[in-house]
Amino acid sequence: MTPTLSARRTGPAPRALWAGAAALTLSFLFGSSGALAAAPPANTIIGNQASATYLDPNGASQLATSNLVQTTVQQVGSFNLDTYTSVTTNVVNTKTGAAGTTVYAPHVLTNTGNGSDTFTFTVTAPASPNGFTKVEVFADANADGVPDSTTALCSVVPGAVCNVPAQTVAGNNGTFPFVVAYSIPSTASSGTFTSPVAATITATAGTPALYAAGNLTAADVDNVNLTDKAAFNATKSLSVPSVAWSANGGTWPAASTSGPRSVAGCAATVAGATTPAAGCVYTTYTLKFNNTGGAVGRFALTDTLPAGFTYVPGSAVWSNAPAVALKDTSAVGDDAAGIDFSATGNALAVVVEALQPNVTQTVSFVVMVNDTAAIGTSTTTNTAKYNPVDAPTATSTSPGTTGSPTNPASYNVIGTFGIILGSADATASPTASKDTGAGNPNTSVADTTTVASAGAGTTVKFKQTAFNTGNATDVVNLTVAAGSTFPAGTTFKFFAADGVTPLIDNNSDGVPDTGPIAANGSVQFVLAATLPASAAPGTGGTAIVTGTSTGDNTKTESTRDTLTNVTGVLVDLTNTTGGSNDALKGDLGTGPSAQPTTVNSTPAGTGTIFTLFVKNNDSTANTYSLAASQSNSFPGSLPAGWTVKFVAAGTTCTGAAVTTLAVAGNAQAPVDACVTPPASQTPVTGQAIYFQVRSTIATSTGVVAIDTKMDAVTVTTANTFGATLTPNNNGQVAPGGSVVYAHTVTITGAQSCGTKYNVTATLPAADVTAGWTTALYVDVNGDGQIDGGDTLVTNGTVTPTAPATGTALDSGKTQKLLVKVFAPGGATAGATDTATVTVTFPDVAACGSPTATDITTVITGQMRLVKTQALDVNCDGTEVPSSSAPLVAKPGECLVYRVVATNEGSAPVTNMSINDAVPAYTTFTGATQPPVLTRCTSTGVTPAFVAANYTSTATTVACGSAANTVAPGGTATLLFSVKVNN
Repeated sequence: MTPTLSARRTGPAPRALWAGAAALTLSFLFGSSGALAAAPPANTIIGNQASATYLDPNGASQLATSNLVQTTVQQVGSFNLDTYTSVTTNVVNTKTGAAGTTVYAPHVLTNTGNGSDTFTFTVTAPASPNGFTKVEVFADANADGVPDSTTALCSVVPGAVCNVPAQTVAGNNGTFPFVVAYSIPSTASSGTFTSPVAATITATAGTPALYAAGNLTAADVDNVNLTDKAAFNATKSLSVPSVAWSANGGTWPAASTSGPRSVAGCAATVAGATTPAAGCVYTTYTLKFNNTGGAVGRFALTDTLPAGFTYVPGSAVWSNAPAVALKDTSAVGDDAAGIDFSATGNALAVVVEALQPNVTQTVSFVVMVNDTAAIGTSTTTNTAKYNPVDAPTATSTSPGTTGSPTNPASYNVIGTFGIILGSADATASPTASKDTGAGNPNTSVADTTTVASAGAGTTVKFKQTAFNTGNATDVVNLTVAAGSTFPAGTTFKFFAADGVTPLIDNNSDGVPDTGPIAANGSVQFVLAATLPASAAPGTGGTAIVTGTSTGDNTKTESTRDTLTNVTGVLVDLTNTTGGSNDALKGDLGTGPSAQPTTVNSTPAGTGTIFTLFVKNNDSTANTYSLAASQSNSFPGSLPAGWTVKFVAAGTTCTGAAVTTLAVAGNAQAPVDACVTPPASQTPVTGQAIYFQVRSTIATSTGVVAIDTKMDAVTVTTANTFGATLTPNNNGQVAPGGSVVYAHTVTITGAQSCGTKYNVTATLPAADVTAGWTTALYVDVNGDGQIDGGDTLVTNGTVTPTAPATGTALDSGKTQKLLVKVFAPGGATAGATDTATVTVTFPDVAACGSPTATDITTVITGQMRLVKTQALDVNCDGTEVPSSSAPLVAKPGECLVYRVVATNEGSAPVTNMSINDAVPAYTTFTGATQPPVLTRCTSTGVTPAFVAANYTSTATTVACGSAANTVAPGGTATLLFSVKVNN
């Protein structure tokens, strides 16, 4: 088996490999699409800025950034009332009651929109004499069909409309259950109360603009019938009755609600159920029925058992005749007086000749769980049916109409279980991985996984396979058996097949497990062994992984994992040059530590710097990718709204971002990490931030070197006044050319920054002397490009248009700026210029003076990136992006993106490849892609891009090739569409 930490490329591509490919790569700086596809909450911003790295004709690595495009998710409303989305006359509840009683009808409203809204409810019922004495509505938070309390949301007398005040219901399937109570007059009679009396329940959304036509209001109906005769109700359950059985000394078979199915050959007889043979399974059903009406009546019920059961003949007993078996034949006089019972196969009929008012009775019987019963409840869920009113002519052979169902009663069939654990090399047949004895894996590659070497302090991963050889879905608990020979201090953890997603305890028994595995199926998982930094080189170890079936914990199986050789620590990430060896907080050796090494405090919205040192203990130079996460799993994620930017050591948070760090062999290099919580962050103590470095090429030992450390941030109250200027940009320009950079001014504090601001773009004095110049514009339409409507800033002061209320620079306000940088005609290739853009607020100095930098490099082969977007309401893929201005989109609508890479230099570049990713809150699924021939096109590129140069996965899309030449003025265009999750 190939070692998990083998010499394979992960993360950003190594620079040496870039040089060989001379490639251009474009990628999002923000997150890619998540696994979940729920509609994003209203006002979520889908934002993306693209970047490009490539080699110019002089062989120098270059970085360029595109403009930022943003789409705000619009709130959309939708809901249903008892599954109905419009006004209907459909009856959802039919209730029967006697004069002077109250009946209860349950309802539920579900908000299926992506934001909360208020809803009002009305109940309209007829006035007297054909009406109710009172109508009330009660909250039913636990949805059990009865009021939560005696406090009504509304209560009215006959003829009035019961108006429930507005109730706020959360979006994304939030619910509001409620119960309507109808009081039947004590004087009601067939002359004054004509059944059924119908009441209409109407729900109306509170914000009409959010809803499609026809979905603003929904309604359905409750029917209430009056009776002065018998009124029957019935339920069904797997339960033992209070009366004795007719066999086994009166003891019924246990009324199990779940268990295995029978083995083949079991007898569906009373004798078999009394003394079950091995593997034969029986259970007891009880039908309970009562008369809540005002007169005696003949009660009729039928019950047809599903295919997973067989009725045990002669097993039925009526509560009025305990310990006496009912006859399955329908002959007159076969049964005790007062009942007519019959059973033909799995079809049962019960007729009680005179069920008195306020009397409850039962009929119970035994069933055998068939050997063919499906796992679960699909063939073992049963609902009986009954006539809710008097059936004077009913007999067990002709019971008449039995249209009212009882509640369903299910027996959950649990299958037989068996498991086998093996290596990732195991074949589809698990036989080769079977242990030679309990806890003794066999020595074949199908049951033994070997990794040649791993560095001390690193994590080595073993991929295995768990087979389910049973006939039911099973979950396998995973443990490492005692007696491992790995170096002392080694810790073990289980992950999913990707090696980064921890396996959790799905069944709450305290042990990590595989999750469900289908019958005769298999899943792969990973055992990660984290070696201590003190592990002696030249040692190794073996661990035995044991799997235990949670369906049958007597079924266990094992597989063997072996590490042949431990090498030394190859990379060490610390906060200081010497590192810390504190037992809890230390960062020497491979981390992370149990507690943060360094804790910084910062106000919400303000970045804080962590200085990191990367020590390369290998004999050869390497380049390390830099990453951050809120957990020790990588790639991971940061807390919502948080950002981490790596910058050169000794700079501030405004420094240019770096993504890799080159370190010579047996040397150490510093880098700073700027961690910024959002301005909206509430105070928090010790938010963990994990940093990780990973070698981008193999070490001299042939493995990938990784180290992770833990620091933390304590967030204090946000500054009262504050503003930001983002982003920092990198671009290229040809001699005598120009480049435009986009920036956004955002008021982040809680208070206004006044009515105006000053803005400057300062160049180094030497660059000014050499002829570099800048111009500032207000980006009026926010498209990231200079056009006719944009305003040139001539005196350094910008006064935005004031809103109807408040000031132009209130909290949360933003404004787009453009900086145009001109290079002198005599500029030499490789020369760089840094324009420092600074904003100050003369009205409120406390808002600070945020800055951003635009770094421009002179090249002869210059790539420019422009991203535009368009709203595709119909998701038909026909819209053509033409603007970078912000959009507003509803869940379920589509966005079409176009990324254009242009060589604006005077020399060609080679091997262009544009790569993009599906942004968060969107998906390819449901979005009609543009025509095939338009998805990846080019001009001035040899060979020209064709349809085959377009590739995509569920989360990525690309346009390019491994060998091409882009002439000056040549372009490549990537066109694709995504759908906003709904």
